[in-house]
Amino acid sequence: MKNIKEIKQLGRILRIGYIHQKCQRIDFFVISKIHKALIIAPHPDDEVLGCSGLIQHMIENGKQVHVIILSGGGKSHQSCCRVNESTLIDSRRNLSRKAAEKLGLPLNQLYFLDYPDGNISFNKSETLRLQTLIDKISPDAIFIPHKGEGWSDHIEAGNIVREIIRTKSTPIQLYEYCVWFWYYNVWNIDWKNAFLLKMNQKEHQLKLKAIDTYTKPLAPCGKPWSGVLPKLVVKANQWNCELYFKANS
Repeated sequence: MKNIKEIKQLGRILRIGYIHQKCQRIDFFVISKIHKALIIAPHPDDEVLGCSGLIQHMIENGKQVHVIILSGGGKSHQSCCRVNESTLIDSRRNLSRKAAEKLGLPLNQLYFLDYPDGNISFNKSETLRLQTLIDKISPDAIFIPHKGEGWSDHIEAGNIVREIIRTKSTPIQLYEYCVWFWYYNVWNIDWKNAFLLKMNQKEHQLKLKAIDTYTKPLAPCGKPWSGVLPKLVVKANQWNCELYFKANS
């Protein structure tokens, strides 16, 4: 069993190296045509792991960026300790606010919904709230988790947004960002629609600090409030670049 895990881990590391090499030959992400972006995060921390550079680029260029976090991440300590779920959600949302402040994101452009952690789906009542928020924000681009994330909440988050904007009279650009994409064995990558956003040193350092905001504070059990993420996931998202894909709505 140990050998199988080691082989899988080696495969993940080799795949990340391969993707980094491919990224040297793709176009840089140009945000000039995006005036108002909306990032959809399934859980508190996905917006920072996947889009810290984008958030900073938008703000630095005088553009608006909004973040909607769909769930409170209340199951991150399930079968771990006796911490109350509402306490856990409050704590994770406070970390979201602190991370947003580090990146310069105005707190009135950070929104929290109450989809159930681990069971995000279109048929939940929160979908109406999400639709109302999207209409209110009126973004010209929405960023959703990559379809190869391999994590049901991440995949469903994208499916929900696709369904909401499918009938919109005004077209909305749709992009996919990467969090768990780095961990799962996704080789069928749409390179022709891939774009790279490279952070400068200041932006990269702020992203690292924002990630630490989520991963360093510990719950009473001694584990991070956000749960224990695989080291490879954290390390992959600490890269000084972010990978995005133009998606079909």
